[in-house]
Amino acid sequence: MITPWNIARHELIGLKVRVADSANKYYVGIEGRVVNETKNMLIIECRDGKERKVAKKGTVFWFWLPDGAIVEVNGNLIIGRPEERLKKRFPKK
Repeated sequence: MITPWNIARHELIGLKVRVADSANKYYVGIEGRVVNETKNMLIIECRDGKERKVAKKGTVFWFWLPDGAIVEVNGNLIIGRPEERLKKRFPKK
């Protein structure tokens, strides 16, 4: 089950997402569903039907979990393929 504490280790495809802050100001405000994920990018399908590629590095994301919780995730923590993130060690809060 996906929770705010294990989101970095979880599958992100299918989650609703919003770009809260980014080094690239053109990314800020992009909102939609994650339809694909690469090592360094999230591909987000926006409401207008277009797919936008957003770099993970230097970006802060807000993810809506299935239970309705909103989680802020630093994109630098989720750099890497999903299968690689399972083995990665994350800092304790």
